[in-house]
Amino acid sequence: MAKWSSRRIQPRRQPPSSSGRTDLGTVLLGALAIIVGSTVLGIAVNHFAPRGIPLLGGDIEGAPALSLPPGILRMSLAETKAAVEAQSALFLDARTDYEYAEGHIPGALNLPAYEFEERFPDLADLIEEAPSLVVYCGGIECSDATEIAERLLEVGHTDVYVFESGWQAWIDSGGAAKEGRDP
Repeated sequence: MAKWSSRRIQPRRQPPSSSGRTDLGTVLLGALAIIVGSTVLGIAVNHFAPRGIPLLGGDIEGAPALSLPPGILRMSLAETKAAVEAQSALFLDARTDYEYAEGHIPGALNLPAYEFEERFPDLADLIEEAPSLVVYCGGIECSDATEIAERLLEVGHTDVYVFESGWQAWIDSGGAAKEGRDP
């Protein structure tokens, strides 16, 4: 049988800090350093990433624009309005079905980036007949339009533009909108 000792086990005491208080200030300072370091690292990675999110709005004089892959052309808000007015391009909305139904540029077809493979065959004839293609999504921070434009280049289309400021800039500028699932 095991013998039990009658001695009490005393917990170890931490030596007091130099101020006699807990190290809450040190903990908070460490947490702040982690937050600041993470923020700086995130901004640096975003800046150097090929598809980094612009930190300033697009389509504003002097603001940075999206970095588009070779072969994809940029279309400004003014150029987009002119193309809609002249009906000189086929517009492709790369947003989700729900977003498209909530409102889209009149005449735009819905081709969500995540459903390109399934939907492209149904739209291929219309896309082939178009003099040029303009792809847009939610705004400057959205990369779905660029993804669709790249895929269109891969299947042989050459006159492909990205309206980089997208739907939000279109609405903010007073552009016409159509609701529902029909173009």
